[in-house]
Amino acid sequence: MNDSRNLKDFLIFGHNYIGDVLTLTPAIRALKLKFPESRITVVASKNAACVLRRNPDIWKIAEMGKINGIRGIIGIFKLLGILNDIKKKNGHKFYACVNFLTSFKFSVLGFLLAEKQIGQERRWNDLFLHNRITLEKHLNNIDKSLKFIEPFYINAGKKYFSRDYVYTVEDSDIKNARNILKSSFNSYKGNFYGENFKFVLLSPGSTRKSKEANPELFSLFADYLNKKGFYTVITGSKNDKQTSKKIYDKIENKYMNVDLTGLTDIYTLGGLIRESFLVACVDNGTMHLSSAIKTPVIALFGSTDPAVCCPIADNVYIIDKKIGCYHCFYKDCPKDGFNKHGYSDCMGYIKPEDLIAGLESL
Repeated sequence: MNDSRNLKDFLIFGHNYIGDVLTLTPAIRALKLKFPESRITVVASKNAACVLRRNPDIWKIAEMGKINGIRGIIGIFKLLGILNDIKKKNGHKFYACVNFLTSFKFSVLGFLLAEKQIGQERRWNDLFLHNRITLEKHLNNIDKSLKFIEPFYINAGKKYFSRDYVYTVEDSDIKNARNILKSSFNSYKGNFYGENFKFVLLSPGSTRKSKEANPELFSLFADYLNKKGFYTVITGSKNDKQTSKKIYDKIENKYMNVDLTGLTDIYTLGGLIRESFLVACVDNGTMHLSSAIKTPVIALFGSTDPAVCCPIADNVYIIDKKIGCYHCFYKDCPKDGFNKHGYSDCMGYIKPEDLIAGLESL
């Protein structure tokens, strides 16, 4: 049995959103391959932790709540208690904290819990970092995450370097996806999984409204898909219900379409993605999850930069018109049209023909 004092246990502070957390999985995989006997603990938000639960490279997951205000302070102390318990079970401090966050609070936590800390160069945080990472402005998020593990001599020249996401779809996910599809498309259950049944998954919502497109764009694309024999499935979180309803209400052939927004968990969504012919979405968690599952994706961009935010994969078709004030990264668009129409000007330049071109390309 190995002496626990000789194990290189890692503490990782992750992100708040599903897509952002998935971009960390190549770095986590590289650490595990480099240090196969290590135990990796990841701190992530409750919302994002779900995509890590089946990750074979992770030993423990600690969920964190919001870190703002009085509740945030209480949450920090609660998290510190959880991590201290893990540290005691390890029998020593964490070998290293890889801190992907820029919050001062987490820099202090990493300093207290680990022998050394790697984090992004940032004014006061530098006092608590042993290795400071400087990031290029337009570097892809996956490559950014891999920069944080370079201090462990992990780079592109090593066998364990990969940009692929790590995520597992289980048989139960696919079974649940098929069941919800069967119950939704009642008119087609005679030959439900025959060769003629193909569906495209539409994911129009985002936590940042500036990323969303004109709902009518998805409606018109659904009409085109239906004419080509494709069924469509609209998905999203409960917060996306209004957007999804606008899309569904304008679709011509209702029987060939179903709105499952707010009705699936992350695992059933994974099953739906695996079963789908194609996914059409904005810059959101579904885009990253689809790339992890290797399903072709049409990804719509405007306020965010695909060079930074898009998965690095061959089966992703990017639509980025680069017209007007694009790539601003604002959470809400400051333009008058955003308040009038509910979507950013830059996203309004995307037309159904652009999605059709993506369908033909993929």
